[in-house]
Amino acid sequence: MKPIVVVPTYNEIENLERIAGLILEQPGGFHILIVDDNSPDGTGRLADDLSSRHPGEIFVLHRARKEGLGRAYVEGFERVLLKMPEYDAILQMDADLSHDPASLPEFLKLLEQYHLVLGSRYLHGVNVLNWDFKRLLLSKGASVYVRAITRMPYSDPTGGFKAWRREALQAIGLERLFSNGYLFQIETTYRLHRTTGFSIAELSIIFRDRDLGRSKIDFPIILEAVWGVIRLRLTGR
Repeated sequence: MKPIVVVPTYNEIENLERIAGLILEQPGGFHILIVDDNSPDGTGRLADDLSSRHPGEIFVLHRARKEGLGRAYVEGFERVLLKMPEYDAILQMDADLSHDPASLPEFLKLLEQYHLVLGSRYLHGVNVLNWDFKRLLLSKGASVYVRAITRMPYSDPTGGFKAWRREALQAIGLERLFSNGYLFQIETTYRLHRTTGFSIAELSIIFRDRDLGRSKIDFPIILEAVWGVIRLRLTGR
C-alpha cells in the first residue's frame, strides 16, 4: 500500500520539522500532506520550505483561516481523494509529537487486513505520559461516555491517530460531516462503524503530551463533543 500522512498544523513551527523528518524516516515510504490554517507563527512558510527540500514526498495545503481540526482534516482528506489517487492508505496524526511516528509501520501492516485502524491509548492499560490526573480522568471519562452513548466497543474512540484505506474514507461521506473540533474523531469512526462491509481494528500506542507549543483544546470544543455524541446516536448523522 502507498501511504500518505495528513498532518493539520496551526502554530506548530517548533514541532513541524522534527515530526516531518521522523515520518519520512519510517520504513514503508510514507509521504506527508501538511494542512496549515494560516498559522501566524510562520508554520506555513516552514511547510513550504520542507516541501521544496523533499519534492514528491511532502505536500502543503494552505487554508485561509483557522476553522477547527475537523475542517482541516476534511480539506486534507478531500485533496488526497480527489487529486492524489496514487495513495491508497491515508493516515492522520497530530503535529505536536504526541503521536509517535515509529507506530506508522504497525498501522500500515494492520491496514492490510482492516479498513480502519484506531490508535488506542487504553487498549492495554493506560499508555499516556506527562498527563496530570485531572486530564487523564477527563480523557478516560470521555471514552466511557462515548462508548455508552454510541455503543461502539472501541477502547479509545476520541483518539486522533488513525489509518484509513481509501475506500473506507470515501464511504463515510466527508461532505456530510458536521463536527469541527475533536468530535470529528468520534464522528468519522462512528460513521464507518455503522457502514456495512467495513472492518475496524485497534492498535495500542503510547501518547506523550506535547513538549512545545500550546494545546488547542478549549471549552467550546468540549461542549461540541458532549452534545454531538448524542446527536450522532439519535440521528446517525
